[in-house]
Amino acid sequence: MAQFDVYPHPLEDLRATHPYVVQVQSHFLKHPVAVMAVPLAPLEAQKHATVLNPMLEVAGQAFVLETLAIGSFEPGELRSPLTNLGQDAQAIWDALDFALHGY
Repeated sequence: MAQFDVYPHPLEDLRATHPYVVQVQSHFLKHPVAVMAVPLAPLEAQKHATVLNPMLEVAGQAFVLETLAIGSFEPGELRSPLTNLGQDAQAIWDALDFALHGY
């Protein structure tokens, strides 16, 4: 499990509106009891992308990181990553910083 891995949303009833989650927890935490992840919503479901909700691409489709909907899952709930958004690390960190620090 790597930081910025993208997984299918583990909660089946939320997959229609938020098909994926991005694992944002540090790789320095070994054997965690929970893993922090942020859901992705299709871009068309949002008015526009912002610093708080940047646009990210998964499998050729545009999604918005719904930063304020951050949550945690048991490690076993996140299986078989589809891709990794490490190339978008700065945008993801900027969104988390804005949510937590206001800048």
